[in-house]
Amino acid sequence: MRKYYVLLLAVLLSTAAIAQKKDKIKGSKTVTVEQKEVEPFENLEIEDNLQVFLVKGGTQGLEIEADDNLHEVIKYEVSGNTLRLYTLKDITGHKMLSVRVTYTGSLKTVSVKHEVTLNALADLELENIAVKNFDYSKSYLNVKSGSFSLALNDKSKAEINVRSENTELELSKNADLKALIASTNVKLDMYQKTTAVLEGDAANFKLRLDNNSTFTGKKFTAKNMELTAEGYTVCSIMATETLSISANGKTEIQLLGTPKIDMKNFADSAVLYKKLQ
Repeated sequence: MRKYYVLLLAVLLSTAAIAQKKDKIKGSKTVTVEQKEVEPFENLEIEDNLQVFLVKGGTQGLEIEADDNLHEVIKYEVSGNTLRLYTLKDITGHKMLSVRVTYTGSLKTVSVKHEVTLNALADLELENIAVKNFDYSKSYLNVKSGSFSLALNDKSKAEINVRSENTELELSKNADLKALIASTNVKLDMYQKTTAVLEGDAANFKLRLDNNSTFTGKKFTAKNMELTAEGYTVCSIMATETLSISANGKTEIQLLGTPKIDMKNFADSAVLYKKLQ
């Protein structure tokens, strides 16, 4: 009986996987543009390998530029306060596949996954905005906000230029970040083989590293910094006034600047050494 249930479960899982697999479609290479009106939204969810551009405007809407036979498989729907963009089929080739999303000041969150590329060439200018990347997605963003947060997961990547009062960044599962930041307060958490390169400056900077993460901050100047590093991690940091350190495992810290150092914890095989440049 137990073998029967195991076999039944395997069959059901296989059936579900097949059911979730999309049909494929290839673009005609004849490009057309369509305008779409959408209901008001505060949250945006995008998936399925779309190229999306965010543009601020007075009225929310969509402009889809794509091969003419692909328009019918690019779908959108608003549920509650969330606009979802996705495709009905797996698009294997195209001449053009671009979606322009016009947002207003009410936008609060953007979530992208399944190899989506998210672009904000002009400033993503909002009081508070949170962006989340999953599953090989990419974000290229210019941001001007009171509070900005970015979460990268599942081998996602981002290149960002941020001016914000408060900036929170979280990386996990092989994510990669390159950032130019001018912010009063910056918080960066890195886990599970992530990498980050930061340039710019902050008055207050909290950095946490764990599980094979690598941080390069030689050109990121922090007046006051709190560093927590655990496991196999490597970081280069620039602090000018105060630096609090809690480090263990096989952490390697390269320090630029001459801050006053408060050693909260320094254990195991952790290493700290001074760099001139």
